[in-house]
Amino acid sequence: MASLISQRGWYYSQFFNSHRKPKQARVPLKTKSKKVAQKLHRELEDQYALDKFDPWTGFQNHLQDQQITKDSSLRKVLDHYIEVKTREDWRTNTAKNTTYVLNAFARFAGEFNSIQIVTPRLINDFLNQSHLAYETKKSHRTKIKPFALWMKKNNLLSYDFSLVKIYNNDNEQEETISYLSDSEIETLKNGIKQKVSDDILKGYQKTDLNALWLLDFIDWQRYSGMRISETLSLTPASINTDTWQVTIGSDSFSTKSKRKQVLPIENVEVLKRIATKLIAECSHPHELLFKHKDRRRTSRTFKKYVRICLPQREDINIHSLRHTCCIELLRREVPIYTVQRWMRHSNIKTTLRYADLLATDISKAVGRAFST
Repeated sequence: MASLISQRGWYYSQFFNSHRKPKQARVPLKTKSKKVAQKLHRELEDQYALDKFDPWTGFQNHLQDQQITKDSSLRKVLDHYIEVKTREDWRTNTAKNTTYVLNAFARFAGEFNSIQIVTPRLINDFLNQSHLAYETKKSHRTKIKPFALWMKKNNLLSYDFSLVKIYNNDNEQEETISYLSDSEIETLKNGIKQKVSDDILKGYQKTDLNALWLLDFIDWQRYSGMRISETLSLTPASINTDTWQVTIGSDSFSTKSKRKQVLPIENVEVLKRIATKLIAECSHPHELLFKHKDRRRTSRTFKKYVRICLPQREDINIHSLRHTCCIELLRREVPIYTVQRWMRHSNIKTTLRYADLLATDISKAVGRAFST
């Protein structure tokens, strides 16, 4: 017996069994959409009826029931982990991307070997392959390390996985901060215009369906400092044109911090102009503002034009526009705590890393302050 309940806007499936302790078990559906919640609730009821899901113990079956031990193969444990996390808390894209990386790790390690081969050194060897870019290594670590920690939590392994690092010449590698100058951004935008114009004449792109949407996208990223997934999830409903506040996060998209965030753009005319234009082109309040939702495809398209227009800047990707925003704010002497709030850095140390790149600019600012 189960009922769908709502508390503070969030939906839950609440199960009841007088023979269990406690008699009630509540399962968070992690959505504020009633329609989505009803669908998830029905799925849980079906799984419960088929004895595939126990709301009192959660999605995770006991490892003993799965006959998983310290001698189990990496493939078997990995399949169980993916099944558990997919049901438990992974979103669709998270499941897809994480599974892809974990399968690559399994092939690298030997998927039919015992899980005892999974050591910090093995993970480091996989992460620090020379052909992988830093951002790729960083992304892979966020998917493999939780898997290793999960095995440690379940007493399958006992290693210290704080030793998992991204190395460069025996030192842990720092994130590379790549950003664009004003002239480079203009070169890129003009190059996109010219390339699209040529492609339209040749019939490679359509007049009403082409890559010119990247121009507004580039400016939005450059001035808002938003992450690519945040921007691609925006809809007209995300932007209050009375207060000019951009709400980042929705029922179908959660931010990096797992909570909705607000970006005030009332005095940022360039962002207001782009938002007004894109909202006018939408026919529905929940239509995607930039009409694209595939992060990987967008990244590849952007990178293609970077290679054409700025062949010397192979280090540039879409996230570099977020770096550019932070750098430009600091260069224009915006207070660092204001920059932190605009960029939504959880720790001021992150913002300070950008400031360290601008030691010369900061010196000039301080010199002017003391000379007046």
